[in-house]
Amino acid sequence: MFDDMLIVNTAISSFNNAALYAPFFLVVGLMTLPLLFMSYVYGYDFVSKFGWNRNNFNNQISLWTSLSLLLWLMLFGGNYAVIRDGISVLSTVLALVLFLLVSMVIKKSIQLNYLEKIRKKRYILLGLCILGFMAFFASGTSLIEFLLQICAIFCGFIVGCCSKKEHDIIFGNVTVLAIVTILVLMQPEFFRFGQMGNLTPIHILSIVFVGFCAVTTLATRYTKACGKMRQSVYVKMKWLLRIVSFLAFVMFISTESVPVFLGFILSVGLSEALSVYHRKTLSDGFYKFSFAMLLISFGIIIICPMISALGCLYLASESKDIKFPDLLTLL
Repeated sequence: MFDDMLIVNTAISSFNNAALYAPFFLVVGLMTLPLLFMSYVYGYDFVSKFGWNRNNFNNQISLWTSLSLLLWLMLFGGNYAVIRDGISVLSTVLALVLFLLVSMVIKKSIQLNYLEKIRKKRYILLGLCILGFMAFFASGTSLIEFLLQICAIFCGFIVGCCSKKEHDIIFGNVTVLAIVTILVLMQPEFFRFGQMGNLTPIHILSIVFVGFCAVTTLATRYTKACGKMRQSVYVKMKWLLRIVSFLAFVMFISTESVPVFLGFILSVGLSEALSVYHRKTLSDGFYKFSFAMLLISFGIIIICPMISALGCLYLASESKDIKFPDLLTLL
């Protein structure tokens, strides 16, 4: 009963259980508040010394957000031993995310002339090989899964180099962040976010807030304000979507189901798109503010202060006088 190793193993097990259940990400987020405040106040003055300006600001935000998430996925040390399902699609979806991130990083690097400044092409090849080696940490437990991540990185590199179309930073980044958020909800133990079926209210509300920011960004960015809808039709459809959203929210709290979560954010997105369509005009500050809040909240839940700092920088530089209560009026 007094075996030393038994006491040590029990302590380690208790620590692991506490780490899985407790909202550790919130504690880290609170500790990084000084960094986020400094990024908000002094961030633009700092990055302007490295060539950031109003002409390339959006591309810089997209590049460093994608690069930060790419490195985080490969180096955060996910543990495949905690996956509950015998057949998991996690490695396949991670390969898709890596493909999208690498293609966006390469595309933005070309647009910002970062790759052209590297005179010797072998350095680019060396960097690609290093990324391929780092993909080992993002793979599963088999050789096939490792090769899948390698192929995703090389294919993303080729697509990024060959693509000539200008990519919208909002749609690309929001899509990738939304996919990773859904993965975090599917396998929270893998991402050290918590224990599925035992998520605290802080975990659930944080995921809901990230999903809300994502759909708000898309709804306010890509829905055209026309003001052509009849008021009676608008009110009836609006209340229908509100009821559906509320029921989906209650079901998500009780079940923590991914399909229910998708249904909830879809109903919220449709409700906001309906509000935007009913308006005659809509300021660009709406989607910029929600995109900045998405970066900040997403960086907090995955414990990546770099992304949150970029969100604060974007909030201070691009967002206008639009606050979260103003966004709630879209509901």
